[in-house]
Amino acid sequence: MSSVKNSRNTHLDALRGAGILLVVFGHLIEQPSSGSPILQSIYVGIYSFHMPLFVFLSGMFARERLEAGDYSKIVWTLVLPLVVFQFVYTGMSRLTGWYEYSLFTPYWLLWFIASMIFWRLLLPLFASPAGLVVAVVISMAAGYDDGVGYTLSVSRTLYFLPFFVFGHLYGEQLAATARRHPFLFALMFVCCVGAVLAWWKLGLNPGALTGSRDYTSGAADASYPALARLGLMLLGAGAAMGFAALVPRDPPLLRWLGERSLAIYLLHGLLVMAFVASGAPALIPQALLLPVLALLSVLVAVATAPVDAPMRRLFSPPRQGRSNGFSVRRRASTAS
Repeated sequence: MSSVKNSRNTHLDALRGAGILLVVFGHLIEQPSSGSPILQSIYVGIYSFHMPLFVFLSGMFARERLEAGDYSKIVWTLVLPLVVFQFVYTGMSRLTGWYEYSLFTPYWLLWFIASMIFWRLLLPLFASPAGLVVAVVISMAAGYDDGVGYTLSVSRTLYFLPFFVFGHLYGEQLAATARRHPFLFALMFVCCVGAVLAWWKLGLNPGALTGSRDYTSGAADASYPALARLGLMLLGAGAAMGFAALVPRDPPLLRWLGERSLAIYLLHGLLVMAFVASGAPALIPQALLLPVLALLSVLVAVATAPVDAPMRRLFSPPRQGRSNGFSVRRRASTAS
């Protein structure tokens, strides 16, 4: 078992902190970007790698062998939050007029939690180099089936499955290599993101970056959709690994946010929905829109991070020791 799964790695926490900031910022600029070419470019650039990065990091911390206790943990830490926040976000959408989703479609950003459930369950089947190849083939083939869509986040689960397996198999080594060769990996990041932006300028549908659409409605290339998807996946993986060289080893704020990324991820969307629905973005001068939204992203992350500890306590399996202790005390009192 790798050391990542046994002890905290401050650089990986910092990477998660940087990643969650990009998630918040990407969601904040999603609607305002329609009126700004600069924000549109930044939005596409972020989406070219930030979810591959998050899935890649999640795979690094996942165990490939599932024991009885792991299934209980999946239910408490993933299934239960998904169900609770599905109702929370659905209620918030009615208040704000946000997107409409069916009950069986994870609401907006909740797709990641739904997909995480499947990735954890599927990892034992794919945790090998051969399994990684199979995952890539499945991801490419899934785009041909228009029945693979938003329901239960199946499309994104299959699209990002290779990143999860790749991170599990090689993530720790690659992150360490990025720290040893920062210039080369930073150059790889610039080249990969630059290639996606150039592709977008030539007609790439940004929806192809999300993995949520089939080839009919969101192919990266109409003539060779599967190969184009593979190309986007390779560019996303390259950018995600290169990004590791841009994040310092132990920046306090990013590390602090990375350690609390669950609460930030689950709660920031509610604040984004309220902010956009209020019409506040339209009140910000165009010249100040980028810095204001960037600052707001940090404030949202910092404001929601402290909720992480109580949230994790709420969505955690009951401690076996408590029930055992109760049983011991009860037996002792009975005997007396």
